[in-house]
Amino acid sequence: MKLNRTVAIGFAALLLCATACRRSGPAVSHSQLVVASAGNEVKYARGFTLSHQGGITRISVRNPWDTASFIATYYLVRNARVRVPAGGRKVVVPVRRMVVTSSTHYEPLQLIGELYSIVGVCNPDRIYNTELRRAVAQNKVIGLGDNFSMNRERLLLARPDAVLTTQYAANDKYAPLIEAEGIPVLYNQEWQEPSLLGRAEWIKFVAAFYGKEKLADSLFEGVAHRYLALKALAAKAKNRPQVFSGCGFRGTWYVPGGRSYMASLYADAGARYFYAGDSHTGSLPLSFESVLCNFSQADYWFGAQENTLSEVLAGEPRCSIFRSYRSGRIYNYNRRRSPNGSSDFWEGCISHPDLLLADVIKALHPELLPHYQFYYMQQLGR
Repeated sequence: MKLNRTVAIGFAALLLCATACRRSGPAVSHSQLVVASAGNEVKYARGFTLSHQGGITRISVRNPWDTASFIATYYLVRNARVRVPAGGRKVVVPVRRMVVTSSTHYEPLQLIGELYSIVGVCNPDRIYNTELRRAVAQNKVIGLGDNFSMNRERLLLARPDAVLTTQYAANDKYAPLIEAEGIPVLYNQEWQEPSLLGRAEWIKFVAAFYGKEKLADSLFEGVAHRYLALKALAAKAKNRPQVFSGCGFRGTWYVPGGRSYMASLYADAGARYFYAGDSHTGSLPLSFESVLCNFSQADYWFGAQENTLSEVLAGEPRCSIFRSYRSGRIYNYNRRRSPNGSSDFWEGCISHPDLLLADVIKALHPELLPHYQFYYMQQLGR
């Protein structure tokens, strides 16, 4: 997804008003290159660290299930003959050919101008990005099946320099098989960050493997600046409406935990959320009765799956009790959907938390952003 120029310019103006090759050569010892680390260059993300030691960039990815340990450490070098410390994976940069297994990884590559380095993807039928869908249709990008059962033979046919993936469980059975072929596995764990800015900051992780850290720093600082300006704007709101967020599936309703990125989003947008004091970072499974008890008087409902109020009632007639239903203040994140049903909310939005925050503020406090148009969200019709 590439931001429309008019949207980008307009959004920037709105905020101003509201508140700114691989090389060969002789072997080189890493001990000759080590200098004082540049320090912690990651401000919001908790899942990885990034530092420089002379000609080596070191990235360590934390273990989400044991944050005192790391699941991987990478030493990025431009000279393949540079020696690196033991206990990590040497990766020669810039990467030229990348297999990507998660849809949330496309947008960072788009933003740093490396979308066309992708040579293989999982679940190609679910792609929102128009350019990438076209590349798949033209057989320039190989489909690898489902990301939980990747086709290893087709992956090898793609001849990637590296595989950008996500570890969903403590034991990854596919990574050792890929590493055995001499292909580095790069773990992008942005989905486990508890804040929107933390998730977006993983663009620095991705960009480092392309030698584009300065570009990523600049892009992220712009996003963070706009996000924080919007947060400050929302703090000026005269009221703090209560929100309900979530949807039902087979009788169970899933709502954000109190330490999830969605809960932090609502707080930053100037809203009250019933589970704000909860300690979970993921979703909370609830019965409809619990939802009714805790959220029937909520002023707004965000994250509905339906497109109309009549569809909401058809799925669960008791929703007519909700104040948000009676007022019609129910929103989904379906404004940007492709003909194949894919949603940019689940793909590009992770890199643009400023736009998502603006959407939520627009719904809750329209007087603060009178000229802003929704980007990801839309209000359900009748």
